[in-house]
Amino acid sequence: MAATTGEKRTRTNIFTLAPREEWKKVCLIELLDSATALVNIVTYHRCQAHFDDNQTRSDVWNAITKTEIRNRFRPVLGRAITDKMLDKCDEQWNAFFEQLDNYYDGERDDKPGVPGYWKDDDKRVLKACIRNDAYTVEWGEHSRIELALGSELKEKYGIPLNKRIRVPIKGNPQYDGHGGRLELVYDRSAESFTAKQPVTFLHDTTRATDSSDKGCVAAVDVGANNFVAVTTTNGHQRVFHARPLFDRFHHYTERIGELQSQLPAQTDSSRLVEKLYAKRTRHRNHAQDALVRHLTRLFSEWGVEKVFVGKLDDVREKHWSATVNEKTDLFWAHGRFRRRMQTVLEGQCGISVEEKSGAGTSSHCPRCDEEAHVSRNGDVFQCGGCGFEGHSDVVGSENFLQSMVDGDVDFTGRRPMARPVDSGRNGPERGHQTVPRLEWDDHCWRQRGHATKKEPTNQSTRKGNLASELGPA
Repeated sequence: MAATTGEKRTRTNIFTLAPREEWKKVCLIELLDSATALVNIVTYHRCQAHFDDNQTRSDVWNAITKTEIRNRFRPVLGRAITDKMLDKCDEQWNAFFEQLDNYYDGERDDKPGVPGYWKDDDKRVLKACIRNDAYTVEWGEHSRIELALGSELKEKYGIPLNKRIRVPIKGNPQYDGHGGRLELVYDRSAESFTAKQPVTFLHDTTRATDSSDKGCVAAVDVGANNFVAVTTTNGHQRVFHARPLFDRFHHYTERIGELQSQLPAQTDSSRLVEKLYAKRTRHRNHAQDALVRHLTRLFSEWGVEKVFVGKLDDVREKHWSATVNEKTDLFWAHGRFRRRMQTVLEGQCGISVEEKSGAGTSSHCPRCDEEAHVSRNGDVFQCGGCGFEGHSDVVGSENFLQSMVDGDVDFTGRRPMARPVDSGRNGPERGHQTVPRLEWDDHCWRQRGHATKKEPTNQSTRKGNLASELGPA
């Protein structure tokens, strides 16, 4: 049976700006600093009017006029960015007044606070919202972004009045479509510019589904060694292996510890330590978000309607150790992963997500249900009762799924893929030889063998995929 539907979806491309010339870096920082100053000035005047009992809500909105702001900031930011920053201010205050009305109407328990200043540790948060006709993104052999600037900045840095500043970009865009309002942020600790570009596109939801796929349920067993193992009621299984990623994370952790031990007394951190923390987190989140996208695609193809995700609270209590704690709480950040799964699957795909305890899922054999004579050594699960040998995390996902659904699930029938090439430190076992192992290659999750493993290619550009000229918002 085939169903054909189409719907508009919005996703976000995230990439970094990599100015090669120092003057371009300084110019971008000055642009973001002016944008933040605009927000803080508007916030200050509106807050002063709001806390004055003699002022009305109309007085708050007009505490400083948009004409005053435009005259002050257009020479630096340009017309499009200035107007978009004013829109951002209005969005914040509209949301505040809506929450305030809900509070006075009894629909909200706590009284909302006024919009805050864009500051962190008494320093301006360098951030700007850029209207989609004030920038152009081009992906290709030399990927770049062109940004509109005000006349004063152009004159200061020698940019012709009819030109835009052009900056190289790096990233791996996931979506093609109509670009929306770009958010550009500068991280002082990492000394990096990050851009978030919402993209709207028409999603074709056409897919052929087997009648046996209807009502398919998946179990995602979250592990401490491998990232996750997945089993569905219609026989699909995957295991996601990320030990090299953890090794890198652990290396960053050790380096951070060394640097912190060298800090002067009464000093908690340094610029380099904060930079390493940010880099460590960025690498982990990138792998996690890519995993969620990968699972979303698979679940859609398999006709999954409900997903059970394992919680590790009971597991941590039973098997606590410094290494397990580092993996579950810091590196894997399972709480973030589960929340991300719920947001994407439920909010964007309509797939129900429910959290259940994953404790004890690898303590008995999935074939004979034996508990007394089972052993687990790393990835290898062995049953002394029936002789079954398999992958311990896949066993966990099978048992987890069995405990969540009514009736037995047959995992010995249809298998979606042939036996993969051995993967070095995570080779297949006899009971799960056909279950694909996927590894993180810094760009995506893919099946790769140890013997044939190649260094990941540079995927930051895509030839022939040039962004079309963006229309007004």
